[in-house]
Amino acid sequence: MKAGEMVQIHRGYNSIGGMYIHEEFISGTVIKVNKKSVRVHMSQAKCLTNGKVTREYNINEEATFTFWKTIVTLSLANKQSGTVDVYKNPKYGIIKIAH
Repeated sequence: MKAGEMVQIHRGYNSIGGMYIHEEFISGTVIKVNKKSVRVHMSQAKCLTNGKVTREYNINEEATFTFWKTIVTLSLANKQSGTVDVYKNPKYGIIKIAH
């Protein structure tokens, strides 16, 4: 990940059987990358309820997302594996960066 890259932040509420009733997706740009954190400038947000867009708005905020964990992924169809780094912020949600 480098400064200037676009990221999508995800936050969801009320998960029933793995499906979210309410989700929020925030688009942003990476400003600074450290070893264990990422600073992001957020510009747009989209709220969904039961999969339907309920609200879209502009946002002009910056926040630091700290490294949380690395997840190993496996695709059975392609028989490929990879890793995803997960960064989180308690107010805004998580960012997943695939490698």
